[in-house]
Amino acid sequence: MHGSFQFETLRAVSGVVPSMFNARVGRLALSPTDSLEQAPCGEPARGDMLPDTSVRATRRVIVGATVERQPERSDEVAGVYRWAYDVQINNARDQAITVVAHRWMTVDADGAVKEMNGLGVGGNYRSKEIELPAGDAFRTKGILATATPVGNAWGAYTVRAQTAGGDEVEIDAEVGVVGLSTDGTPVADLRPEAG
Repeated sequence: MHGSFQFETLRAVSGVVPSMFNARVGRLALSPTDSLEQAPCGEPARGDMLPDTSVRATRRVIVGATVERQPERSDEVAGVYRWAYDVQINNARDQAITVVAHRWMTVDADGAVKEMNGLGVGGNYRSKEIELPAGDAFRTKGILATATPVGNAWGAYTVRAQTAGGDEVEIDAEVGVVGLSTDGTPVADLRPEAG
C-alpha cells in the first residue's frame, strides 16, 4: 500500500518561505521518546523490496529522501548509472541544530560498496554547514552513482545539537535505505548485512 506525504516546515522561523518535500511512502512514524524509528516504505506483501523513497527520524531530526534516475548523466556502455537524490532535513527538536557532515553509501547488484563522505551538507551545498533553527527545514540535492542498473543507497547527516541540559551532542541522522533501479521499480535490499 502506497500513500503520499508532504513535509512542510513546522513553523516559519528563518524568515524564508516554507519549503516542501513530496514523495510516496507507506507510513511515517515519529518517536515520542527521541529513539530511532523506522518508517517502512513499500508494499506490505513485498517487505523485502525497497522503493525509491525513505523517511527516518533520529532523535527528532527527520530525514526524507527520494531518488530519481538520471539517464542523461549515465553512461550505460561504460557501466555508470546515476541517480539524483533530493533530501529534506526537518528539525523537530526544541533547539537549533547544525548539519556538519554527510555520508552516503551505495551498493550495486554485484555487491560493490562505495562510500562518499565529507564535511558539510554535501550535494549542492558542498562543504557548507547549515544551521537549522528549531522547527525549520531545508533541502539538498546531489548525485549518486553505481556500476549496475540496480542498487541501494543509504547514509547519514551528522548534526550538532544541544540536549535539554545544555550539553552539545552529535547525532547521525539516518537516511533510510532506498532502492535504485533504472525502471523505478522497488528492488531487493542488496546491502551486505541484509543478506
